[in-house]
Amino acid sequence: MRGSSLLVLVIAAGVVYHLAQKSSTASSPWATLAVAYGVGFAIALVLAALASAPPSGREWRAGVAIGLAALGIEAGFFLLYRSGWPLASASVIASIAVTAALAVIGVAWFGEVLTARRAIGIGLAAIAGVVMTTGQG
Repeated sequence: MRGSSLLVLVIAAGVVYHLAQKSSTASSPWATLAVAYGVGFAIALVLAALASAPPSGREWRAGVAIGLAALGIEAGFFLLYRSGWPLASASVIASIAVTAALAVIGVAWFGEVLTARRAIGIGLAAIAGVVMTTGQG
C-alpha cells in the first residue's frame, strides 16, 4: 500500500474508533476492551501467519509496549467520554498533546529536524484546535 492509502486507513479507523468509544453504553471499559482485543488478536494472528517468520525479541518487546499503550489509550478515552468530555474536544486536545510530545521526542531521540515552519504550524494547529473545541475566542 502507498503512504496516502495507509493514511486514509489510519483516519478511517480513527473515526470509527472514536465513534464506537463515544457511543458505547457499557459502564466499564474492560469487557468492551476484551472483545476488541480478542477481535484484533484473531485478525493479527491470521495476518502474521500469512505474512512472515516468528517475531524476534525486539518485535515481542515492541508488541508488549504497543499493547500496554493501546490499553491505556483505549481505557483513557472510554473513561474520558464517560466523564462527559465532548467527542471533538477529547480527541483534539489529546492529539495536540501527543503531537507536541512526539515533536520533541523526534528531535531529541531520533535526530529529526523541526523547522521553524513546522513548529509554527504545530503551534497554530494547537491554538486553533483548542479555541475551536472549547468555544474560547
